Amino acid sequence: MDSRKSSYARSNSDKHLIAEQPGMAILVSGFLLAFFIGYTTKSLLSPARVAARIEKAASHIHKDVKVSFNSAHFSLSDGVLPRIAVVITGVRMESTKECWGAPLLEVDELRLPFSFLNVLRGRGPVRNIEANLVQLSVRGNIKDCANENSEPSSAGGSEEPAPLVTLTPSEPSNKYRNDVTGVYIQKLRITSEKYPQYFSELLNFAVKVKSFEPRVIELTAKSHLLKDEQVGDYLSHANLYMQYKESPEPVVQTHFFGNWREGHYSLIANYTLDDRMLAVESDLKHIPLSQILGILQKYNLASKDLNGRQVWISSKARMVGAVDNLYKIPLEVRDLRLEGDLGEMRVDKIDITALEPLKYSPIMVDVKRLDVAKLLVLLNRPKDTSVLGELGSFTGRAEIQSDRKMKMSGEHRGLEFVFSNKGQRVTQVIENMVGDITLDGDLWNFQVKRVEPRGGVFIGDIKVKADRDFRQVEIKAGVDEISFAAPVQNLMTNGGDIGLISIDGDIRLKEGQLDYLKGLVRVEAMNVEGMQFNKTKASLDWARGEVLLNAQVRSLKMNDASAGAPIFKQVTEASWWNQNSLNMSSLTGQFQFKNLKNLEWKNFQAQVGKNGRLLTDGSWDEQGRLKGQVHTRDGKNHRRWVIEGTREAPAFSEDKRK
Repeated sequence: MDSRKSSYARSNSDKHLIAEQPGMAILVSGFLLAFFIGYTTKSLLSPARVAARIEKAASHIHKDVKVSFNSAHFSLSDGVLPRIAVVITGVRMESTKECWGAPLLEVDELRLPFSFLNVLRGRGPVRNIEANLVQLSVRGNIKDCANENSEPSSAGGSEEPAPLVTLTPSEPSNKYRNDVTGVYIQKLRITSEKYPQYFSELLNFAVKVKSFEPRVIELTAKSHLLKDEQVGDYLSHANLYMQYKESPEPVVQTHFFGNWREGHYSLIANYTLDDRMLAVESDLKHIPLSQILGILQKYNLASKDLNGRQVWISSKARMVGAVDNLYKIPLEVRDLRLEGDLGEMRVDKIDITALEPLKYSPIMVDVKRLDVAKLLVLLNRPKDTSVLGELGSFTGRAEIQSDRKMKMSGEHRGLEFVFSNKGQRVTQVIENMVGDITLDGDLWNFQVKRVEPRGGVFIGDIKVKADRDFRQVEIKAGVDEISFAAPVQNLMTNGGDIGLISIDGDIRLKEGQLDYLKGLVRVEAMNVEGMQFNKTKASLDWARGEVLLNAQVRSLKMNDASAGAPIFKQVTEASWWNQNSLNMSSLTGQFQFKNLKNLEWKNFQAQVGKNGRLLTDGSWDEQGRLKGQVHTRDGKNHRRWVIEGTREAPAFSEDKRK
């Protein structure tokens, strides 16, 4: 009984052992297989092996391109997400080939995502190339490579260019030529050592192959064409779109568009590769002129003296021609407008026949309320004279043949002339002035045909010449009648008035200061500090840096309330004063001065009644100190006084010597 029980128990135990052996075998086999696959994968995908394959592939890029990198490895994740990719860091590609501009390409991190799905479909494992920061530096001038390619090699024959890189360079090139369908770069920066201040920065740069047969490739990116560091990037977004089509003919289409502050720009270009023809259309709306000038000045297409601050431009343009004669392609500009603090200028059409050297047909410009002072700022020619106040605005029509030759006709409003006396200043405003303005080389010409001074009268003609910088100004005046506003008359006469004036004269200003003067001034009547002058005539000359004024006055009446009465009473006979007034006639004399701070009078004489006569000579210096003499004759009675003191407090002492 016991032996049977023992035999039965052993039989059941064997059955359980036999039943458990297959599961154990599978577990052990799986463990060994996993260990083998892991060890093999680690061996095959080790950084050393990956770097070796990358180095081998890089050696097939081009004989003139040197490639180096810091490290290469397989990555099995992208953050928390699983992803298999080859990651290459510190990539550096450079060439000394001059016809390429000796470029240097630097990539901080290059990723080649691995796709098992593409492998199962019979495609290449790498379809996209990704990078973070890519810097392309052009270290030389890009030259024509045709001459270099046509030169025979050292072996005596032409050499085919090396194929582009693949990860399996030993395979036929056709097998993997369409593997990569996209290149994605977060930031691409392009610089030139020749123009370090001008650079291009492209964000979200992407190149996609849309079709292989026929070939269609698209490029998209964002940029900051008119970037201003002071206002921020958000005001200068730009978008770039390019497409290459192989059929029906090879052509590249480009669209660059974006905004600058409140402005917008769009540039569309088509380039056909077979006939090398380029067609470009642009549309600018309210773009800062300073940015446009910066680009044009970079390529010597505009004078570097121009300054476009606070001026905005809108226009449309179109050009079509062969790229081989790029600077000879005609350019048509339409609906050009300049706006801003400057005023407004509008041009319907500009025909530019050549860009280098710049040539264009005469340009007709309609001008509205053009601020002359701001125009001079645009031309980098600020006003540098104290004679003029506000320069006013101009409305009319201009014809521009070049930046050195132009003509304007129209009306000028708001020009101010500054008058000063004893430390006080007032301005004479010209309400309206009609005339012509021309610029010929470095010479401005102004011809005034009609003038309407505020509160005054003007009948006559004025011509003004000035150099381009307004440092030398020549004025020729032929004025039949002129009168000034009451505040000007009040200041210049200390409370009096000036009647109609006629002027014939030539004036030259240099660096804002009087340099030459010759003229004749006639005044019908004027009241200066209580002294009434009638029929006054003065001839003016310039000698040795001083003004010579020869004056003639038919009659002068001075009442005892005038500012000059206390002075004249000290050196005149009491009998000369009749009813509290002094009457003199036939006054003549010469005044000589550089400015009113330093003045000398000579041979000044006047007739009083039938027998009276007054003669005086003297001067005051820059400190206002007086010296001189006064001589009076009344019949046989002769008297002489010495002048001393200051202008504000003159002192007379009678000389008793005979």
